[in-house]
Amino acid sequence: MKIFGVLLAGVVFFSRVNGAIPQAESLVIHVPSKDGTSIAVECAGAGPNLVIVHGGIGDRSRWKPLFPFFASHFTVCAMDRRGRGASGDSADYSLQKGAEDVAAVANSRSGTVFVLGHSIGGVCALEAAFLTDKISKLVLYEPPLQDRNHSTVATQMENMVRAGESKQALVTFLQEIVMVSPKEIEEMKARPSWSERVAGIGKQIREIRALDRYRFDANRMRGLKVPTLLLTGSKTASPDLKRAISSLMDCLPNHSLIVFQGQEHNAMDTVPQEFAEAVTKFLLDTKSKAD
Repeated sequence: MKIFGVLLAGVVFFSRVNGAIPQAESLVIHVPSKDGTSIAVECAGAGPNLVIVHGGIGDRSRWKPLFPFFASHFTVCAMDRRGRGASGDSADYSLQKGAEDVAAVANSRSGTVFVLGHSIGGVCALEAAFLTDKISKLVLYEPPLQDRNHSTVATQMENMVRAGESKQALVTFLQEIVMVSPKEIEEMKARPSWSERVAGIGKQIREIRALDRYRFDANRMRGLKVPTLLLTGSKTASPDLKRAISSLMDCLPNHSLIVFQGQEHNAMDTVPQEFAEAVTKFLLDTKSKAD
């Protein structure tokens, strides 16, 4: 039986989803963002809220394999960023709107809210912490924060998509911007989600351009008191991602760091249990509280 959340007159209606997870039934709801865009959120489990914000390719479904690890500790809620999965979209995409979407989901939850963001989802999660006081802890996995310019690569990708070469456009993104190893790319191609990632490459291009417009402000970050766990892979090759982690370590007043040995930008896919255990330990540690 398939069910989808429906938003009518500001009321959220719940629905069941095919494929139950162990000891937890997942529900999809739709939360209105600041501009009215409907954001789809799939939740399961019980306990404090853990909102997960996916990265540049794919949607909330990439986090479903981790639900069994998280659902016994949290009410785990994976959201579709705007324009992805079952979420709505707007003609004028911006990182500000992405942050407002995360803040809206956090504000819709009762009680404690933790937020985990991967890649560009980490940028949206970080910026959402400036928009709401509901976020009590942050986990950021290699957010691309530093000043950068990938417009040339974005244009190349646009030309590939126009020529019907969407697969190559995605590979170009992974090789030139994320700098994922050939071995990791081949493993990604073998996963069932690859075709969906290829289909969403157009949304990725607009997000590349939005990130190019983003300006990292270290002084502003120094005012963020939310306890933050920074995650990175020891084999991550992108200098942008490495600089971002280094900069956050320099300016965030309440941070800790975990390096996943032998991993790149996708440790949640390659070592899901280790990944979930590291995140869970930080979030449930009562010593890491805001100043």
